[in-house]
Amino acid sequence: MRAPLLLVLLFCVTGESGGVDPGLQASVPAGSEIWSELRALKNMVVQQEEELSNTKAELQTQRDTVSSLENENRALVSRVTASEVEVSALREELDVSKTELQLTRNTLDETGMRLSGTKVAFSAGLSNYGKFGPYNTETNLVYKRVITNIGGDYNSNTGVFTAPVRGVYYFSFTALNNRNGEWMAVNMYRDSRRILHNSKQSDGHTFISNALVLQLDRGGVVYMRLHENSGLYDDSDNWNTFSGFLLYEL
Repeated sequence: MRAPLLLVLLFCVTGESGGVDPGLQASVPAGSEIWSELRALKNMVVQQEEELSNTKAELQTQRDTVSSLENENRALVSRVTASEVEVSALREELDVSKTELQLTRNTLDETGMRLSGTKVAFSAGLSNYGKFGPYNTETNLVYKRVITNIGGDYNSNTGVFTAPVRGVYYFSFTALNNRNGEWMAVNMYRDSRRILHNSKQSDGHTFISNALVLQLDRGGVVYMRLHENSGLYDDSDNWNTFSGFLLYEL
């Protein structure tokens, strides 16, 4: 009987009027213990309402914080996405730069190889002994008076030039005959094949010359031969010469 009575009294105490109905108060047994419990319950309700209000405020604060964090997270995701796009673009540019750098290095290496590669050049005079020929058969011309022989690829004992590398070479010759009415004729050979023939009948002091650009494999040879029934004349002035040099490697 006491508990329902306490609930009724509690309702009356926590009502809008803030007091206890006089009629009801008259029907409730008097006693300081009951009123003390009622006041304690009222204080408890007030405290719980305050705690509930505080909890609601904290919850709203947390919601606001979560919303702010979500906004910041979306902004971070956007920035990260943009950064990833920039990084991808930078990587592509870096790949292009690496390719261009490699091409430049290859070009520089190739140029450096050509600039600092094999050096070949020679020039030699026939002799200072005077008359050569005529002979009844074609005869090798051995240019013994070496003027230049960079690389040492011209053999002054045989008159033969041997290519040290595959490449494009330039060759030239000069020839002179001082005997009136005698033919002068020379031939240039690449390996075993004649590739050039020049001839002229001497009128007492006749001079001829010519040149060729030849592609040679490594080990290829070039040399000069005196045509049959032809003569030459040479002395210390080097009227008869054989020259050549490497233009570039292949």
